[in-house]
Amino acid sequence: MPITTRRGARPHPARLASAAATALLVGLLSGTGSSAADTAPVATRTDLDYSCGLPDHNGVPSADLEARVRVATHLPGSGVAGKPIEAGDVGVEVSLPRAGAAGLFPSATTVESASTLAIEAVQGEERAQATWQSTAPGTAIPRTGDSLLLAHTGEVPTVTVNSSGTLRLLAGALTLTLTPDVGAPVSLSCAPAPGDPREVARVSVPESAEPSAPAGEPSAKPPAKKEGETGNVTVSPRSAEEPPPVQDEDCAHMPTGELDTSVGEPPPPYRHTVTDLEGIPMCAYAVGLSTVRKQNGSMIINDLAGKPALMHVRGVVRSEGGGWSSDPLDLDGYSQIWSLAELDLPDARSTFLSFGFVPVSAAVSFETSKITILTSQPHTIDPTTAVNYVAFRQSLRLHDVEVNGTPLDVGPSCRTEKSFRVVLNGNMFSKEYPYVNVFSGGLLTGKVDIPAFTGCGTGGENLNGLFTAAISGPGNEIRMNQAPTCLPGDFPVACPPALPELPSLKPSSSS
Repeated sequence: MPITTRRGARPHPARLASAAATALLVGLLSGTGSSAADTAPVATRTDLDYSCGLPDHNGVPSADLEARVRVATHLPGSGVAGKPIEAGDVGVEVSLPRAGAAGLFPSATTVESASTLAIEAVQGEERAQATWQSTAPGTAIPRTGDSLLLAHTGEVPTVTVNSSGTLRLLAGALTLTLTPDVGAPVSLSCAPAPGDPREVARVSVPESAEPSAPAGEPSAKPPAKKEGETGNVTVSPRSAEEPPPVQDEDCAHMPTGELDTSVGEPPPPYRHTVTDLEGIPMCAYAVGLSTVRKQNGSMIINDLAGKPALMHVRGVVRSEGGGWSSDPLDLDGYSQIWSLAELDLPDARSTFLSFGFVPVSAAVSFETSKITILTSQPHTIDPTTAVNYVAFRQSLRLHDVEVNGTPLDVGPSCRTEKSFRVVLNGNMFSKEYPYVNVFSGGLLTGKVDIPAFTGCGTGGENLNGLFTAAISGPGNEIRMNQAPTCLPGDFPVACPPALPELPSLKPSSSS
């Protein structure tokens, strides 16, 4: 099964912070860089067996679809310690059983696919995690034969090691987002077959040659290692810190609290059943943009170039089902799946041109309530009717304000006079980042009304009107991109949690 390397794949959306491009990795990896090798690239191809979980009626993955995955790289024959090593264009070809794939999209003729492959880079005792993302163009779903072949290609980050030794790249969890031309997208979480070799490539990093010395003088020796320095792995230079590695215990916390059930559809008049469940521990990163309509500007929320916060999720805490008809033979019904989450957002900083010419910079703190996440399917016989909502309440506090570079003391309690409701919608048909459910993640969008400000100013000075006039009002857009959720445990899925891309800002968002 040859892998075709395709140039000109759909570009990633523009990032407002260059560091976000490299924040996909923990440990060894950087975003871009020159090849570490002086030798020509060597093509590698590795075939692996995977087991993919299809979502059940609760949206929980269940392993029942076998896949064959071929990973192709173009790594150099050898690397140089301390310099980035490039894998070239990577190909991830996934072969799914035709019958199983066709069953997912009975009315579709073609399907587009995006893959996220977890890669573990290993040198000696040192390890680091990477994420290889790639896309496959529209592929015809065969009506005969054994397999559906999805040929993904994409550029991936580089790897840097600081000492000699063999660098091994091991394949881990694979996530596929399949978008058919007819029907709803489906997210598949795939795990390597137990006992199957997971190595997709290796690069030899030889010891550096010692510099020559004049005759009669001893050869120069490399500098001694400092105490406590391993010398094996370092992080390539970057403009911001990497978020710390996420451990299972970090993801095991499950929020408690009440769901905001007002965001859901009203229950049908017949056969309405509510089932409360313990829930599933999950976690994910989400990053986004918040637009202040009056200022025609935006600020980054949960900036990946800083120290992003992890969203904790108690997945599937309630399920609801029922039928729209009293006739038991009528198969049309409805289904709603509820999850509860919490996200303690870090401060954001933004600069606007107030009144069109005065630069005003301020830090913004967020107070966010528990988050309700709902996947609702009003008609179970038609999956295209499914909708997703994320709802919570939020307050804003301004501090560390500067006007034209001069600090403005607004006091410790300059905030919105009341909390405001945020309702975001996830569209499974989005061309940017389809949102099928909380497990697969994707783009969430919505608009909010920012209330008036109160408590702004010190020493008898009242600045409430200034900030109310500059910020408060309707039509302020929020665009959040949630990565797939990590499900920890003995057989983790999509762990450690990936870092999502910053969503693009549509030109119409400020109109």
